[in-house]
Amino acid sequence: MNKKAIFFRTGYLLSALSAAWLFGGCGEPVKPPIVPEVSSVFMESSQGEFEEEWKETAPSDVPEESEDSFSVETSPEELSMAEEGKRGDYLVVIDAGHQKKGNSEKEPIGPGATEEKAKVASGTQGCSTKIPEYELTLAVSKEVEQILLDRGYQVKMVRDTNDVDISNAERAQVANEAGADAFVRIHANGAADSTVNGAETLCQTAQNPYNAVFYEDSRRLSEAVLEGLVEATGCKKRFVNETDTMSGINWCQVPVTIVEVGFMSNPEEDERMATEEYRGKIAEGIANGIDAYFGL
Repeated sequence: MNKKAIFFRTGYLLSALSAAWLFGGCGEPVKPPIVPEVSSVFMESSQGEFEEEWKETAPSDVPEESEDSFSVETSPEELSMAEEGKRGDYLVVIDAGHQKKGNSEKEPIGPGATEEKAKVASGTQGCSTKIPEYELTLAVSKEVEQILLDRGYQVKMVRDTNDVDISNAERAQVANEAGADAFVRIHANGAADSTVNGAETLCQTAQNPYNAVFYEDSRRLSEAVLEGLVEATGCKKRFVNETDTMSGINWCQVPVTIVEVGFMSNPEEDERMATEEYRGKIAEGIANGIDAYFGL
């Protein structure tokens, strides 16, 4: 009830009680009524003073009305649980690039293709640390796996050891058969120019003859993972490389990205990628990019 309504109702009450006392039935005098304390306070005070007195005498357990009186707030813990529940709906397949021993046998670069490439290579190695790429990619992949599991995702690893023989087409098939919501292939880069550094991602083109239908999702995934990686590590951001020459992309029937986490041919970047601290940042960045891709 607003202040004006209180004013008029209180005045009306006093008038009615006074009339009843003066003109009581059968001509008999009627005892004057006991006026509520709040009314006398109001009569003796201005509107502003009444408001102050009312606040002082009102019960302390009565909440003040506001537009937000009936709003329901969600705690950070509840939001976290809700996001974790959403992540549980998604399956991420992780492929640690390369393997201990390459396989130079040929396979088609895509379904029905006449062009062929070697099934799988062993990868490059650190120019300074001499760490093989297949060891680096597996170490980072396992960290990404653990972070995603901790966040509530379903995760499947293409390989969890170095001593395997899985072709690039077969790796894509693992993701296809699992029905992956995102297929993340983790690699490291190399270049003849040792000054080149930074991270990049790869996906198919919009005209890919094998899986162009997944281009938009793969492009978004590639952009999100690259952005997350660069933000987490502070490394140089290169670009999303669109190509239709990669067997491990062409055989995919799910959204896919290859993430090149850095250049092993650059001494400084090679040495950074050899440390647990920097690998942790790489993994965190990739996981954050996956979150962003799913809108979480």
